[in-house]
Amino acid sequence: MNEKQAHRVFLSYSHQDAAWVREFASTLKASGISAWTDDDILPGDNWRDAIEQALRDSNTLIMVLGPDTVGSPWIYFELGAAIADRKKIIPVFIGDIDINKVPLFVRQFQGLKADSPKEAGLKVVQVMDFDDLAKDTKHALVSGI
Repeated sequence: MNEKQAHRVFLSYSHQDAAWVREFASTLKASGISAWTDDDILPGDNWRDAIEQALRDSNTLIMVLGPDTVGSPWIYFELGAAIADRKKIIPVFIGDIDINKVPLFVRQFQGLKADSPKEAGLKVVQVMDFDDLAKDTKHALVSGI
């Protein structure tokens, strides 16, 4: 299995940003990262169960935060679940978002801003690659290799 496939990312976003998120998810997937969006819910599936299962299965929550997202209760539910499960959390700020309107408990996580979905996706891939390198180095030091 490709090392990046171990990265199972849950994308939390507003539907007003769906086109941006689709391109962002495409960039992640092209780099070998499994990225879940609610586009993965099949007709007839219980959407709440599907979202909860995808959250449980993920190891990283990426919050795509634009001006329309800040007031969405769902992203805070998803954030709470990710915090409770001790997942890596990466806020991605898009559009004309006023960072000061983002709740402080979200801003405690270092985020990133990019001009395009592809640029943001490539930055996230770099973070994942860095995480892999750090884990490999720690393992080598502990193992004495």
